[in-house]
Amino acid sequence: MPASVAIAGCLVSVGVAWLNSRVLTLTFFGTIASLCLGLLLMRWRENRSRDPTLLETPFFLAHDAEVFKRYRAISRQMLRVSGRVEPNYRKSALRELDVAVEKLTEIGDGKIVFQGTEAWRLVYEQLLRDPSVLVYRSVALVKNTSYWQDGAGLQSMQLNFDLIARSVVTIERTVIVTNELWPPDDDLPTEMLRQWIHEQSVNGVYIRLVRKSDLLDEPELLRDIGIYGFTATGTQEFDDSDRRTSKFTLDFDFDSVRAAESNWNRLNVYATPYAEILDRFSLGE
Repeated sequence: MPASVAIAGCLVSVGVAWLNSRVLTLTFFGTIASLCLGLLLMRWRENRSRDPTLLETPFFLAHDAEVFKRYRAISRQMLRVSGRVEPNYRKSALRELDVAVEKLTEIGDGKIVFQGTEAWRLVYEQLLRDPSVLVYRSVALVKNTSYWQDGAGLQSMQLNFDLIARSVVTIERTVIVTNELWPPDDDLPTEMLRQWIHEQSVNGVYIRLVRKSDLLDEPELLRDIGIYGFTATGTQEFDDSDRRTSKFTLDFDFDSVRAAESNWNRLNVYATPYAEILDRFSLGE
């Protein structure tokens, strides 16, 4: 039975009862009101559980002025595409639209992907400054001594130090080091990498170290990733030279944060705090 019909029936019942009796009790009114409210709530939940139709979509989006503005802009361009009939243009345009749909689907899933650009560092800074991000956990998969040693990387490190000094965020970083940069017989990584690690430690970053070779049975832990509180995860992928970012993915889905936290805890079973290593060996050795 449609909810609107049931609600109308409720109102008719109330009217008839009023005409037939002047001694309606509060219990009767309460029962009728509860039934009507329950039916309204059921209808509201049904509407919320399904996707809006094409006709309903603009009305659903209208309450969000920022998204609606972009919806209108996209709709206008789609109309322009539809108005062109040249076959070769349409084939190319439809291919590009398919790519755009894939990108929008990615965004709808909570993922923001940056391809081969340093623009992601602006979002990185924004996340670290967000009041809801109290703890930032980072896994640095270091394959060469130039890791985060360029201008943008050094600027990001300085941001880390500034935010720690102002007690804005707590930062923990587990550094996964290759055997080339931390030979099994050496107490500490190579000097250049050791300086980078030590600078972070003295500036308040809680550092742990682990050799990559210790994780051969845990390949899923070999990822360069950041966990921004309970807000998002960021995964960095490098090009073939392992020196430049080829892709950076921000995932705002809570399940991704939970999975990253689980991997973080597993990773640190193998890692050793840098301060503990210093207690055993001096930097001069």
